Order: sequence, then C-alpha cells, then structure tokens
Amino acid sequence: MQESSWDVASSEETSGTRLSFHCWPSSRLEATRCVAPIGALYTPLKKLPPNCAPPTALQYDPVRCSTATCHAVLNPYCQVDFRSKLWVCPFCLTRNHFPPHYAENMSETNLPAELIPQYATCEYELPSVPNMGPPAFVFVVDTCSHAEELAELADSLQQALNLLPEDSLVGLVTFGTNVQVHELGFEGIPKAYVLRGNKEYTPNRVGELLGCVGGNPGVRQQQNGAPPPPPGGPPGAPGGAPGVGGAAPGQPTAGPGANVLQRFLLPVSECSLTLESILEDVRKDPWPVPSDKRVARCTGCALSVATGLIDLAIPRRGARVMLFTGGPCTSGPGQIVSRLKTEDMRSHADLAKGIETLHKPACEFYASLAHRKKGKTAAAATAATAAAHVVDVFACSLDQVGMLEMRELVEATGGLMVLGDSFGQSVFKESLRRV
Repeated sequence: MQESSWDVASSEETSGTRLSFHCWPSSRLEATRCVAPIGALYTPLKKLPPNCAPPTALQYDPVRCSTATCHAVLNPYCQVDFRSKLWVCPFCLTRNHFPPHYAENMSETNLPAELIPQYATCEYELPSVPNMGPPAFVFVVDTCSHAEELAELADSLQQALNLLPEDSLVGLVTFGTNVQVHELGFEGIPKAYVLRGNKEYTPNRVGELLGCVGGNPGVRQQQNGAPPPPPGGPPGAPGGAPGVGGAAPGQPTAGPGANVLQRFLLPVSECSLTLESILEDVRKDPWPVPSDKRVARCTGCALSVATGLIDLAIPRRGARVMLFTGGPCTSGPGQIVSRLKTEDMRSHADLAKGIETLHKPACEFYASLAHRKKGKTAAAATAATAAAHVVDVFACSLDQVGMLEMRELVEATGGLMVLGDSFGQSVFKESLRRV
C-alpha cells in the first residue's frame, strides 16, 4: 500500500475521527491478533473541509441494516445494486432494501449524501429527537478574593457573555461567608437571596428558600413582590403540583422549574445588562475576618445551591456550573482546612498517613454532588451525571484550593479543571474563552 494512504493526520482532518486501526481485519483469526480493540474517537461539531462532508447536517433518520444484531448505517463503503435497489452491509453482508423514497430517485449519477464516496462522515439531526432547548450556564463566583482579582474576573465574565448564544440561559451565584443567589429577572434594583454558608442544601430546599416551591404563600408573596398563584391549581398550571404537567421537551415546565427560569436563569439577550451591572458592583465579602483566622469561604455550600438550582429548572438538559474560586473551602460542607491559621493545610505526608480529618468528609461531600440519589419527591435531585450537568472549576490562587477533594465531582460530570496564579493571567482568560 502506498505510504500516502497511511497519512493519519490528513485522515483525521478529513473525517473528524481517530481510529485505533486503519485496516479492518478480513478474518476472525486476524481479528483475534489485534493487540488493541477496534474503536474510534469522534470529534462532534468539527469543521470539516467542504469536499469531505455535507455542508449541513442531514435532516432525516439514517438508513440502517435490518439485522437485529448489526444496525449499521448506510455509508459509501456499502455495495449498491441500482437495478434491484438493494445495498449490502459491509459488516454483516446482509442485503437490505432501500426505502421507497430512496429507490424512486436514486441512480448512479444521483446519489444520496451518505453514498457519495468523499462524504465518509455525515452528521444527522434526527427529527424523532425533540429539541432540548438552549444550554444553561451558572457562574459561581468567590467574593473572598482581593478587589483586583474580582475586577479581572468580572471583566473576563463580561467578555464571556458576549461569546454566548443569545438564547443561552445564564445564572449567577456569589459566595463568601454566605451564598447569594441573584434574581436576574427582578427589574429596578439588584436583588439577591442570601443563604447561610455552613450547611448543605438539597434542590427541594433551595426551591423553598427561593420561593419557587413549597413554603408559606404569604412569605412567597413578600419575597416575589406579587401575589403567588393559587396552590390548588390544575396539574401543569403555574400553581399546580410541582413538576407535573404536559410541557413540551425543552420548554419551561410548570411548577418550580418555570419559576426558576423566570427569575434566576434567563436568556443572555434579556439579562446581559443586569448581569454586567451586578458583576461591575461585586465587592469583596464584607464579613470581618480576625487576624488569627482565615477568611470564611463556603465553596461546598455554593456548589450545592448552584447544582440544586439547575436540577430544579432543567433536570434533563445540558448545563454547566462554572466555579471561580480563589482559595480553599474553610466553612460548611466540603471544608478542607480550619479557619484557624495555627492549623496548617493538609500536606502529602498527612494524606499518606491518614491523619487529615477533613479530607475524607470533603471527598464524600463532593462525590455526593456528582452521584446525588433521586429523592422521594418529584422536586428532589437527580444525579448530576444522569442530568447532563457539568461542573467546571477555575481556581486562581497561590495557595491550595482543594482540587484533590473536588476531583471526583469534576471528573464524574465531564468538567474541566483550570489552575492558575491569578484571574488576570492569560491561561485563565484563554481557557474561559475556549470553554
């Protein structure tokens, strides 16, 4: 075989795939001699050359092999009988009939996109899969950092907002000694709900404290500034049973989810000005810090509130919780070091000897956020991994921030971990833009 045919880099550029083997075994004996299993890594949304793939995604279901154990997709490597309108699967060698709309219009000079030889890669948009709606981003910002760091972070977040699609949903949670959930849908003045930072919150509890589910109707009226909907409304109505109703997939569901989407998670086109003004006014945590203690930073509590917020609003839609922290968690769940400066942060020797008392509880807490079990009620949480929710950690600090404890949360949800010295560094800014 010619050497040019084994140019792996050019093959990846034209197909968007990386194969473990570029030659298919022709017999069972050759297959058993393969050292590594046959597989492929595919890069979704990769920009392919115009002569190597259809210009747009194919707006119909693919034609599949009729064998129950195969179901291979029609591709340029299939043998086609234009007279009898049959195609032979290259995997199981089964002869399959073309659908009627293929057979009527297909000829040797008029081929469907999936049979054109140079189109080895095709992407489909399946009409049977409903539109799940725009993605959501929840920014979780640490306000215990210095004023210069907060200004750099606010500037980077404002630039990131301009890169998001206009229909993307955005929310903001800031934390220090306590957690502030900002209501972006409140007009007039900035409004935020303050939650204590020394405890963990389930999604149902977050909904109650934010006035989205349960609680006293009188309290909800005082919080929202408007009379609440009648609690005995029909299922699917704003005041009906939470999480019940016939909303279309990808649309705001009735109950607490719709309330969150109207107040705390809004499209960028509707809340960009409000969010930018809040970011410009972000100040360092005002709680006093004694000279012999570390600043109170409730990172774990803020993550539980942010994940609970998106669990309520979009339980089965893509979303990212993006944590921006400038130091270790010193308060509440997920704490990795005491506030007393006389107690040093855990070292490699402490972890090896097993004498660090805060390490294991912190690991278990962050793991529970990734693998949170579904509760007894409909408003309780689902696991972040099953809900397609991703947790990213951007840590910019000269000290440790607890990445070891948060590792399972990030890895289990498919998130990113970015370490830097300062929010003004190019490493952080470029990483945020690429995400």
